[in-house]
Amino acid sequence: MKHKYLILLVVFLYSCLDVFSQAQIKNITLDGVIDSLSLISSEAKIARLNFQNNILQFENYKKSLLPSFSLNANPVNFNRSLRLLQQPNDGNYSYVEDYSNNSSFGISARQKVGLTGGEFNISSNLNYLNEFSSKRNSFNTTPIAIGYSQQLWGGGRMYRLEKDVEYAKHQVAIKQYCSNMSQIQQKALSLFMTTLLSKLESELALQTKHSNDTLLCIAKVKLSNGNITEYDLKQIELQSLNTQYTYENSTKNYLEAKQKLFIFLGIDNDDAGIVVPYFNTPFVIDILTVRAYVEKNNPFFIQQEIQKLEAEKNIYFTRLNNRFNGNISLNYGINQYAETFADAYRQGNIRQSVTIGFQIPVFQWGINKNRIRIAENDYKASRLAADNKVLEFENEIMERVNSYNYSVKLWLTAEKAYKLSQNQYWMLVQKFAMGKVSVYELTSAQNDQNNAMQRFYTAIRDVYNSYFTLRNMALYDFKREKELEYVFTEKK
Repeated sequence: MKHKYLILLVVFLYSCLDVFSQAQIKNITLDGVIDSLSLISSEAKIARLNFQNNILQFENYKKSLLPSFSLNANPVNFNRSLRLLQQPNDGNYSYVEDYSNNSSFGISARQKVGLTGGEFNISSNLNYLNEFSSKRNSFNTTPIAIGYSQQLWGGGRMYRLEKDVEYAKHQVAIKQYCSNMSQIQQKALSLFMTTLLSKLESELALQTKHSNDTLLCIAKVKLSNGNITEYDLKQIELQSLNTQYTYENSTKNYLEAKQKLFIFLGIDNDDAGIVVPYFNTPFVIDILTVRAYVEKNNPFFIQQEIQKLEAEKNIYFTRLNNRFNGNISLNYGINQYAETFADAYRQGNIRQSVTIGFQIPVFQWGINKNRIRIAENDYKASRLAADNKVLEFENEIMERVNSYNYSVKLWLTAEKAYKLSQNQYWMLVQKFAMGKVSVYELTSAQNDQNNAMQRFYTAIRDVYNSYFTLRNMALYDFKREKELEYVFTEKK
């Protein structure tokens, strides 16, 4: 009877030691890795800088539609040389000295007109000529010059098509940035799950090691009392050695996996530990909700719209080049020439010009017609390919949703089974101390515990992999019920 109490005391001390050793570890949770640490990693910083460049490019496009102002100044254009000139009256050639400085100043403004696709411009110029050889100065001024030019037909629609393409590309850039950040989170998730598996294996191996050490002490007592054979003792000792090997190997794997995770996250804390995540995602994800957000947010669908717009623009541009068209340019201004600056701005002369040019394709052996057919065929082929990709994408959505909903059920079941297997194994250890079970039953229970742990880990991994894949496809956080655009771009 005393031996039984001694055995139970040894069991209790080992269990207390195991709990105390785990209580000293600092915690790193999956939510902390996903929501905080992964977003300040080096890859996240690179993605953020690339996104800023895309935003700046779009800002440049929008600013290119605003009025542009430029100032031109050429204050010194000095020349002293002999030039060969032909006399207008008799046609003879002679060399004359060019000893002068020609200065020019000007300011201009331009504005694109979206309605017509044309361009409006206004400018003012001043030219000053100082002839040193004849000691004469002169001024040529254009106080104001107004001009407008555009294509006769099609310019307005081309302008609107280009604008639609640029705005769609901007939306793709935003969605692609969110997708890139989500993929970084998925990468952190994968590293976390690898570390988690090593942790579970290490903890289970440590627990089993303590149990086997306890069993070995119990077996030695039982052998001395004649309750078991020496073979049973050697079997337990062999299990203890195997468990020691498994523990050392899993601990090494855990430290290596944790180091890879910390390097990716930019963490320098070897004492930090990994916490087993608890279930905190939706119990069920509705496929209709996923489809709605995928069609709204996924860059794939927006990219298909861009391809459609660019194909329409290509067809329209090709048709424009195959029909009667032209350009028109209207200019109105005032200019003057005088020897003094003040006179150069008095009583200006009106300067007007109108230029209309036509482009008339007459006969090109059907080249332009074939170009139109090529553009139309490319458009049809791209639409057929896009439709096929959409069907494949929708099928993948359905598979992912079904996988997630199924994995959630497995998680809850596997977690209960794992806890139950641990309790069952511990009860068998106590029963072995009482002499009620054999070594073979303990070995079987230990294998069941290992298998239950693997199923529990697999369920956790499948749930989070499916969830974050759906989250990346829809760019929507189903847990927070919030679009990732508002998470990653800090919109209020």
